[in-house]
Amino acid sequence: MLTMEIEIGEALERSDLLFIDVRSPDEYKEASIPGAVNIPLFDNREHRQVGIIFHQLGETEARRAALEIVAPKLTSLVDKIVKTSGTKTPLLYCRQGGMRSLSLYEVLRLTGITALRLKKGYKAYRSYINKKLASYVLNSKLFVLHGLTGVGKTAVLKILAERGYPIIDLEGLANHRGSVFGTIGLYGKRSQKDFDALLLQELDRFSGKEFLFIEGEGRRIGDIYLPLFLTKAMDCGYQILLTAPLETRVNRIIETYIPTVINDHLRQELKAALESLRKRLGNKKTEQLHLMLNKGDYRNIARIMCTDYYDLLYNDSKHEYSQFDGIVDAENPEFAADKIIVLTERIIPAGNHNRVAVYQNI
Repeated sequence: MLTMEIEIGEALERSDLLFIDVRSPDEYKEASIPGAVNIPLFDNREHRQVGIIFHQLGETEARRAALEIVAPKLTSLVDKIVKTSGTKTPLLYCRQGGMRSLSLYEVLRLTGITALRLKKGYKAYRSYINKKLASYVLNSKLFVLHGLTGVGKTAVLKILAERGYPIIDLEGLANHRGSVFGTIGLYGKRSQKDFDALLLQELDRFSGKEFLFIEGEGRRIGDIYLPLFLTKAMDCGYQILLTAPLETRVNRIIETYIPTVINDHLRQELKAALESLRKRLGNKKTEQLHLMLNKGDYRNIARIMCTDYYDLLYNDSKHEYSQFDGIVDAENPEFAADKIIVLTERIIPAGNHNRVAVYQNI
């Protein structure tokens, strides 16, 4: 009987399938197909063990070792796949459509359970994503939100999304807030592969929309690189500057980065972030910030980081340095969202060649 394989393009269009990633937990954690469930044939240790045997003793011995590992847990694996899939058809995939997905597929078939395999596995999916992004044409006009750290760009985007407007939260997709403190309190580093997959998913979700809201970013967010077509579209989009008083920004930074209870891990993250700025801030300022951290004086740390670091680093978010199609007071994020919607309604009917006056406050 021929193995029932399916191409990635067709698989992504079907709603009756559940992607089952049979790779090791570490492989799944590094990158996976969005929505896929990890039911590993081998755990991380077992996967390494089989790999070592393969390289040292060859494929035959590696297969025998794999059989010894998998045989005792086949029943539980089948039960888990059936329970997890529910009314959907399980679509199995491994690294490149090899023995792991094939062996489990055959076991399911022998037990009378309908299943499919992804042709060429995760490798095919990654190739699909790369090709799509390389040739992607973004037809939506972008409204790009700028503003100094703590001004509330993400909060405003969230409000716009709650009101039904199309937004793409790049920092959310990257699991990084886009600064030296960008990963503080965020556990689980996002890989470039997963970011690309999630970004394409969002772009396809809003395909055909006349406009999108997005936060202004450079070429990188942490270790994540944005595709060139997107950064070009951001440069050509409508630029909106959000403003807020320093103390409001400090309060928002505290709310974002500092939980009620500070554990040792978070304290070490903050310490390492401050230390990484020693060359830019100088020894005296860095030691002052470390002393404040030891005392728990997070408010003054946030204030100094704004005035002595962020505001100098991101001076393109000040209207003295750049031109904007609208300047919006974000002291109240709800009101800011209202004003941005008004601005959008003014611009869109006017067409791309009748832009709003520079530095227009609304």
